[in-house]
Amino acid sequence: MYVHPQEIDYNIDTLFELIDASGLEFIGFSNPSFWDLERLLGKAPELVERAKDLSDRQLYRLIELLDPEVTHYEFFLGRPPLIKSDWSDDNALLAAIPQLNPCLEGFPSQCFFNYDYQIVNLSVPEFEFMQKCDANSTVAEILADVQLGLDGVRTLLQQQLILLTPV
Repeated sequence: MYVHPQEIDYNIDTLFELIDASGLEFIGFSNPSFWDLERLLGKAPELVERAKDLSDRQLYRLIELLDPEVTHYEFFLGRPPLIKSDWSDDNALLAAIPQLNPCLEGFPSQCFFNYDYQIVNLSVPEFEFMQKCDANSTVAEILADVQLGLDGVRTLLQQQLILLTPV
């Protein structure tokens, strides 16, 4: 592979040139924590602050330049138009139907592995909420029986422990 005459070394810029030419939309990397600048510069918050105005692609390129461990890319593409739900509206969130992320290992338990094999420790209300995610009940119906607020549901969503289907 390394001496093959057809071997091409890609970087973020050339990768996105290919994605743009394909007509597909970049959804995200399969390993998003790797592409988090905090991972590399967490001990230098002033540098993280300086990078806050970078576009996503510029940020990915910066991470690629800072981390020599970038050896391959794992990402998802979709065919436009890709409908993205905005869960900032409380009514939309309450009407959504939650289900567990199928990539959890060790659930049901308050301590299990997430999709990235990182240990997750749930509070009792978070655990109770997730136990009731049966892909039939709405968030509002589950919250009627569980002492977890909408912020807690959004936290579970942000951690990708649950997936939401709009109604």
